Amino acid sequence: MSKLSPLVAIWISCICTATNVVISKLATPYVTSALFLLGACFSACVGLSFVIGIPGWKRLLRADVRWKGLGMGTFGTALTMTVFMVALNYTTPVNSAIDNQFEIIYSLILSALILKERPTWKQIGGSLFILLGVILIVLKGGGYTQAKGDFLILGSLWMFQVSHIFAKKLPADLTAAQIAAARAFYAMPALIVLLIALYCIQGPLLFNGSAVLWGTLLGSALINYMAGNILWYHAIRNMDLSKATAIILCYPVFTFIISVLLKQDTISMYKIIGMVLAVGGAYVVTNTAKKQGVKI
Repeated sequence: MSKLSPLVAIWISCICTATNVVISKLATPYVTSALFLLGACFSACVGLSFVIGIPGWKRLLRADVRWKGLGMGTFGTALTMTVFMVALNYTTPVNSAIDNQFEIIYSLILSALILKERPTWKQIGGSLFILLGVILIVLKGGGYTQAKGDFLILGSLWMFQVSHIFAKKLPADLTAAQIAAARAFYAMPALIVLLIALYCIQGPLLFNGSAVLWGTLLGSALINYMAGNILWYHAIRNMDLSKATAIILCYPVFTFIISVLLKQDTISMYKIIGMVLAVGGAYVVTNTAKKQGVKI
């Protein structure tokens, strides 16, 4: 891993992220979302055990990692990804990927409120492009049902920013594989609590043990929670964070291509325009932050 170019790593991670959106959509008819994520995180932990070994797990269970890892896993995976998968019952993978660009706007707002950093006119302009792209996707989607899924995603993206705060406080000597393992492992307590609550409120959980479900579960664990996360953390530790962010934000393009090929979505002008506006706006914001030396 140490010999892999961070630029190559971030592009592969980008494709992994795009693929995971499509995989998650395939799984939604067969399983309760939180249960799927619990299985994916557990499978990822098993796989990552062969990478980090017993010494790695001992490191992740130490007090200087435990609570920060719990915050990162809870907000970065357990809560946000559960909402994301629930939303995929209503909206399409392409819509969800474009909606996720709105996270950049949350980042600017939180930076202004907490760090007192005033956004530049370029960042404001880029944010407006993101906003226009997302609005176009929501208004020109499939009516109320699809808009419901889009709004679920938009309302949960702030939790990613909270998870980033915890991730930045993790010890600097952790390897990329150890951080990926921590994110999967420390997501599981919140997922278990969530599943217990869902069972008490709704009754039996959905689990249709078909080949599709097992394939998507293992695929998500391997592609996203193992390979994707390891490559992401390897990249951001060895290259400019703003550049890495600008590249990863291109993943809706790959999601669009994969979704159309698998007939999960169709080509339409409003989706192409919305994607160009949102991805372009996100690039402007991150590129401006890079020139300023700001990490978002």
